[in-house]
Amino acid sequence: MDEHSGTIYPYYILKKEICFIADDFGHSPEINAAIVRAHCEGALHGAGLMMGQTATAKAVQLAREHQQLQVGLHFHLCDSTPVTCAAWPWGSSPHRAGWSIGLSHAARALMRREVQAQWDMFQATGLGCAFVNCHHHLHVHPAVCATLMEVLPQDFAGWVRLGQPRLFSQRLRDCARHAAVAFWSGRGRRHSPHPTCRTLWGLDRLFKMQASEILSVVPGLPDGLHEFMFHPRAADNDTDVACLLELRTHTVQSGRP
Repeated sequence: MDEHSGTIYPYYILKKEICFIADDFGHSPEINAAIVRAHCEGALHGAGLMMGQTATAKAVQLAREHQQLQVGLHFHLCDSTPVTCAAWPWGSSPHRAGWSIGLSHAARALMRREVQAQWDMFQATGLGCAFVNCHHHLHVHPAVCATLMEVLPQDFAGWVRLGQPRLFSQRLRDCARHAAVAFWSGRGRRHSPHPTCRTLWGLDRLFKMQASEILSVVPGLPDGLHEFMFHPRAADNDTDVACLLELRTHTVQSGRP
């Protein structure tokens, strides 16, 4: 995105673009404060907004006050408060959510209502939507991904978090999660009419992103949009916020989203 005009350029004319994106904007006041600090004092480009949470209204206000912060929609289907019912029937577990949505007609109907309702609520804020993704990466679930593609308008100009997941390390315990997300992300990209990021970084560094690792991989990335995923939890004494503050002192991107 051109930060002066606010225009989202079509994906096919982008050169190498590095985007630092935080999840869970609106989930709590502490996360809101962490995201704002990481943006104002650090290198954070954007934040995924959760609808219907305790701090969503404040997050919308903060987004309006900080217009250079690019905001996207962070759909949520577990570990959150639903917007169309009192509680998730599968609780907070993303694994139970995925199995329920895959096996139960009622669960899929609830998922569809939620995706549509959360998109409508985001639209009602009047904020531009720079990207979409889902809490706990559930948008790679085939049923959720298909619903998401139906809900997003044909002229949606943002990107969908369906990039090829990349690991900073090759530890064995990370491989299963990486392989599953990579498989379903690839299927999602093939069926997505919307732009997607080329690679996604951070699945093996949840809540513990390191500036040195990011700086080591950025020079070797090819042209395209590359997303680095962060989860700030507190404005002070937070590993992801500290990482973004350190990255502010380096030039690692050709432009902001």
